[in-house]
Amino acid sequence: MNITNHIEDCRKQRNGLSFAFLAERCPTSDDAPHRIRTAFPILPEENCVLVLPGTGGRKINLRDYNGMLKQTDNFVKNNIDSASSPVRVCVAICDFGKQHLDKIARKSAYFEAWYPQYVESLKHDIPQACLQETFNPLYIKDIFETAILPRITSQDGNGRLPLNQAQQNIRRLNIVAHCHGAYVATQLEKLMDEKMNELGYLPEEQQKIKSQLLVLAYNPDCPKHISKFRFISVESSQDQHNEYQTYLREWLLMKPKDFGVCFIPKCFGQTLMCAKIDKFGIEGNPPREIKLLSPQEWFMQMNDINTGKEKELGEHNFLGFEPIGNMSKGALKLQKFANNILKNAIKNSQQQSEGNFIPLPNIQHLTANTLRERLEFAQAAITGHKLLLQVQHTDKSKIDTYANNRRSIPVIELD
Repeated sequence: MNITNHIEDCRKQRNGLSFAFLAERCPTSDDAPHRIRTAFPILPEENCVLVLPGTGGRKINLRDYNGMLKQTDNFVKNNIDSASSPVRVCVAICDFGKQHLDKIARKSAYFEAWYPQYVESLKHDIPQACLQETFNPLYIKDIFETAILPRITSQDGNGRLPLNQAQQNIRRLNIVAHCHGAYVATQLEKLMDEKMNELGYLPEEQQKIKSQLLVLAYNPDCPKHISKFRFISVESSQDQHNEYQTYLREWLLMKPKDFGVCFIPKCFGQTLMCAKIDKFGIEGNPPREIKLLSPQEWFMQMNDINTGKEKELGEHNFLGFEPIGNMSKGALKLQKFANNILKNAIKNSQQQSEGNFIPLPNIQHLTANTLRERLEFAQAAITGHKLLLQVQHTDKSKIDTYANNRRSIPVIELD
């Protein structure tokens, strides 16, 4: 079935409620003119890269979903030998329906982590009809039941698996997320916790299983530090998209620094971060030349149809895989780290075999394949340590004032 027809069928079945399904790349055909189709069921023992894009809403922009799927799929095909151990790459296509308020949902996740006393106040600000779908949306449940539930259960979801088997099944799954997709990953973790508690997995077993799921999250919009997944964030210090940032990120936005690339440990969530994606104004480069655009020129750039202009990346839409002309040296190094993480995690998935569970390596081994890369990662860790020491000696009230002012600036968004 044509994927657009499948979307319409899902909308009719859900009658305004959210939904999600998995899709994958395929050869061009009458039913798949854009080379994307609904995915066949994924078996628990299959190696899979699940893409969670930061898009969605009441309209499904297949171009955005297909774009991130295509980049990830091409990267896997070009860097992974799938001859003996195939790797499937799927994207979760989400429709938020009419009642899921995604901005409130993400804010609620931050409040649960940092300001739990204010969570209830969020519920007073939205219509009663939107409560269930905002805080427990069906589309996240759809992804969970398709991609994760079969890997931790037997007997159609009613029985638990031996620890070793559950670890292996989860280790064969790797998630690549962007922005809201990282929030989705944290909500999948909550559903996973609930199901494992229900099935009688012990707390220490749950921790061992969850630690084998890699989430490579680009510019995540969620409280990443609370995740017990192997959650590794890849981001720019100058990405202002998120309403809520850590003290470190607010401090870096308040006082931008040309530090190249750094690694921040678990206290702020395992994070690989560059000073700036755009090379202009840092690393000895001149500031970007400001040019006034006509509305037509602006829309052409937004839609990537200005064929005479080289493609550029902003601070929030950075993704790994391919270098872009305006990327700084720090961003290129960050990209190399991120690509190594995904490659090595997938190769580890391929090494799993019956009765032979091989744990996911630590971040030092995921990011570096050569002695030079190990040295670069060590330098990034030292840079991160120095930044943490500096922010610890900064007046927190000044950071709070800056953060509150930043959040109060009106933002105009196009739906």
